[in-house]
Amino acid sequence: MSMELKQLEYFLAVSKAKSFTRAAEQLYISQPSVTSAIKKLEEELGLVLFDRSKRQVELTNEGEIFYSHICVVMQDISKAAAKAAELKNLSSGLIKIGITPLTCLSSVSFLMAKFRNMFPTLNFDFIEGSTDLLKAQLEENKIDLALMIDDESLGDLSFDPINHEELMVYLPVFHHLSGRERISFKELRQEIFILPRRDCSYRTILTRLFTAHRIKEHVSFETNYPQLIQNLVISGCGITILPRGAIDNNAIRAVPLKERPKYYLCVVKKKDRQIAHAAQKMYNFLKDSFAE
Repeated sequence: MSMELKQLEYFLAVSKAKSFTRAAEQLYISQPSVTSAIKKLEEELGLVLFDRSKRQVELTNEGEIFYSHICVVMQDISKAAAKAAELKNLSSGLIKIGITPLTCLSSVSFLMAKFRNMFPTLNFDFIEGSTDLLKAQLEENKIDLALMIDDESLGDLSFDPINHEELMVYLPVFHHLSGRERISFKELRQEIFILPRRDCSYRTILTRLFTAHRIKEHVSFETNYPQLIQNLVISGCGITILPRGAIDNNAIRAVPLKERPKYYLCVVKKKDRQIAHAAQKMYNFLKDSFAE
């Protein structure tokens, strides 16, 4: 059966107008077109839908039953079309975004707020996890986008930089280096560190920097939670290296590194996947907002 939406619209028009002629006028088409479409519909169904023997066209018993079901179908189609229009116009929709515990430290939060102000009726669901977990969830279509650090492991995903940030040394105010304007990696060789876990891309960047500057990682604590890192630094358990603005506390001093290392934060999606319209709009917005 190859029933068409147009046939159903004509059927409803004739049912309500009780006339092929008036239905054609309301539809702004010729009467033969309406008559032909209804006849084809009846042939496909194997039913006579209209009694044409009377002055006014009347529905047959079968036509009445068919009419009651088609009214429901057309209402559902109308609702679906309205919902599709909402999604296209970004007046509704849900975007699932994967983040690591440290991703939210980035100034990309301001970009997220700007996008939210542009489309205030959209909803956002942040899914927190390790870098490897977020990659898996992208591949399994469980999230639309992710915010992750650019490294070699993103090669099998589609990604674009959205922000770059400088890494800073965070020390308790009583630390002997806290009064410095800048600190070199060489001066950190004897320090004890509080660092992100090895499943965090920030840790990958730091390990690479430590190796390049011949620093052995003397680590007292490993955690991906910024608040805990802050408290441990204040307590004198060690120092840390995090993005600029990661910690804002009067008991901690943030000092730039002489080498001024920086990293790139990227918006990431599954390669070749057709993501939801709202998610693609957000991807493009974040990508286009990047300024070197």
